[in-house]
Amino acid sequence: MTTHYELPTTTDFAALAGEHHPAVTIYVSTSPVVSERERAEIAVKSAFDEALDRLRADGADGAELDALKAERDRVLADKAVWSSLSRSLAVFAAPGFNEVYVLPNRLDDALHVGSHFTLGQLLRAPSQDQEAFAVCLSSNEWTLWHAQPTARAEEMPLDPDLPRNLEDAANRERGDAGQRRTGGHGDRGTHEGDRRPEIHDIYAKRVADAVRGVLQSHDPDERVPLFVFAAEPLLSSFLERAKNGRRVIAVQGGADRRGAAEIDEELRRRLAQLNVDEARTALHQLADGSKGRVERDIAAIGRLAIDGAVETLWFDFTTSVNGTLDAESGAVEFATGNGEGDSLSDGRHAGDLLPQLAMLVLSKGGKVVTVRSEDLADDVWDGPAIAELRFALT
Repeated sequence: MTTHYELPTTTDFAALAGEHHPAVTIYVSTSPVVSERERAEIAVKSAFDEALDRLRADGADGAELDALKAERDRVLADKAVWSSLSRSLAVFAAPGFNEVYVLPNRLDDALHVGSHFTLGQLLRAPSQDQEAFAVCLSSNEWTLWHAQPTARAEEMPLDPDLPRNLEDAANRERGDAGQRRTGGHGDRGTHEGDRRPEIHDIYAKRVADAVRGVLQSHDPDERVPLFVFAAEPLLSSFLERAKNGRRVIAVQGGADRRGAAEIDEELRRRLAQLNVDEARTALHQLADGSKGRVERDIAAIGRLAIDGAVETLWFDFTTSVNGTLDAESGAVEFATGNGEGDSLSDGRHAGDLLPQLAMLVLSKGGKVVTVRSEDLADDVWDGPAIAELRFALT
């Protein structure tokens, strides 16, 4: 049994791909809160029990069932797994095979039993933004946070010479963040004159400059989004100064007294929505301006992907289309029932084609985006898969 605390790689997906009959796939939403640990354990055990019942009803032999019970017991007995949960757990078990992924993003509870593992949800983790910065800004204080793909949000250290709050900013000479005013009543606190709008503006803009400097050293390519938790007028002043190449997302409301767990939970929720919004926008743009560069037929996508012609593949991870994909030619063969059955017409086992296509696209340097069709309007989505091609078809 191997437990993974990093996002799955192409090597990991290669190990999970292919036939593993009988294969049990379990996705369970979890929580890093210790009091929620027991619920997650019960959910995984119940899922395994249901999987064994299904296999028993389908005629699985005793040796296969015993082998799967052994894998179940290994998972449940691994204290390291249950003592370091994040937001989701993905378990892939077959006779003599067991891989567990502790993931930071929220996945849907699901159980799949078949000849192949169901990898659509697992592909969500590396295919979507799972990292963010956040600044919590109020008159009383400001803090900067970093949520990483495989770690909870942590407060980032700041230069002690930076103004720590509105009062501190008001007591400094304008234009010199390192100098404080000396003498006068300003040293004893912020009087009414210091709370005029321009002081709020100066404070917010100094914080924005400081945040830009810190983030530039951590993420010079400006790839990671920044969420700004603040109320007006500080929010608008910060955003005015923060305009640059980085994605900056405003979160209106009070920013005081937010703990690490609360910030991390909010960031993960906001990241999930950001991923949906950006997928929706990209699909709108694709529909409006990419004539001849869109393919929706799964078999055609397979043939194009093998030649490296797919720039981006969007697919609905909540939908399964079963069949086989030839890794050499890209040829697709659908399972019985137009892809709804578990086997091909000749009786061979079939797996979910959409993750297979996704892994092929990734191996050819393309990008993969997982979506839920229910999150997207009908005018931009008629999946289960849409491919943007690198060049127009002639």
